[in-house]
Amino acid sequence: MKQLGKKVYCSMCKQKTKHNIVQTYEERSNPDDDFQWYERYHIVKCAGCDNAAFVKQYSDEDTWEYINNDIEWTETIEVYPEEPPKTSEKDILYKMWQTGEAKKKAFKNLPENLSALYKQIIHSFSMGYNILCASGLRTLIEGICKHLGINQGYIYNQDGTKKLNPKNNQEILAKNLAGSIFGLFESGHITFTHALILQKIKVIGNDAIHDIVTPLSSTLEEVIKIVERIIYDIYELRNHKLLQE
Repeated sequence: MKQLGKKVYCSMCKQKTKHNIVQTYEERSNPDDDFQWYERYHIVKCAGCDNAAFVKQYSDEDTWEYINNDIEWTETIEVYPEEPPKTSEKDILYKMWQTGEAKKKAFKNLPENLSALYKQIIHSFSMGYNILCASGLRTLIEGICKHLGINQGYIYNQDGTKKLNPKNNQEILAKNLAGSIFGLFESGHITFTHALILQKIKVIGNDAIHDIVTPLSSTLEEVIKIVERIIYDIYELRNHKLLQE
């Protein structure tokens, strides 16, 4: 069985493969015509899985390329079913935005300025602006600390013990974002595990702002879910109607 000269897409194998020609129908110009062309229609089967497809093969006097100072005649080949268009990560994120998978949450009790920032973070994520999204998340964490009046806290080890200054063996009280994040824990706003994760998010944001490091979308998706959970616990859960009764 004759084989098609070029690999074409197989809808079953989900990639370009060799195909065997089952049957061919051909049309071409008259030898006396000024413009010469031919068109072939093939019923083909994938050499790997035997899946059937339809191929259109076309060439004329204008289908050529100039390669290495020589004219090389070419032809166009179309296969049906067609190969689906490649989807970029940005397209996937935008589709998630449209279908609701990456839509913003409704937080009734979140302060207006923090709510506006949160919406911009979600929009940046949906458009694939990962650096802006990461830096926005860091800013949002800092904004939450400031809104709650927390600007310091002791620094902790991952096992829950407080870090000691090697110079004087004293506990480290930090008046920066790292300290404020642990201050959220010390004041009972978040769990210790959340505090540790927020420290990681702070680093991701710092890398994006200072070193222009682009985080993975999958990482940002997880980070956003965690931050949304923290926002809910701090601003929504504590104002739940059941607590008002």
